[in-house]
Amino acid sequence: MKHNILVKNKEKERACTEEKHLMSSLSVCTDLVPRGCHNGACGVCKILIHKGTYKKDKMNRKHISEEEENSNIVLACKTFPTSDMEIEFISKPKSEIYALGN
Repeated sequence: MKHNILVKNKEKERACTEEKHLMSSLSVCTDLVPRGCHNGACGVCKILIHKGTYKKDKMNRKHISEEEENSNIVLACKTFPTSDMEIEFISKPKSEIYALGN
């Protein structure tokens, strides 16, 4: 099933299926998502979910604390939509991104 995902800080919307994680579906729009590993190791796809329901895989605690996860802050590469959603990418400091080689 397809769901509409609004990326609030980019004011763009994209349809995503339940079978693909958000990063995979949204990454076809290169100006919409940050470049990253797509497997939870780099943390550049950290998002805040404003609205909607989702399923998620295990979060990498190096990038998402339990408190953040409980506050709807997750990794887009580990999150699968189950409804229409409104999300916002949370920028990492450039120094952290450069240290990761991204």
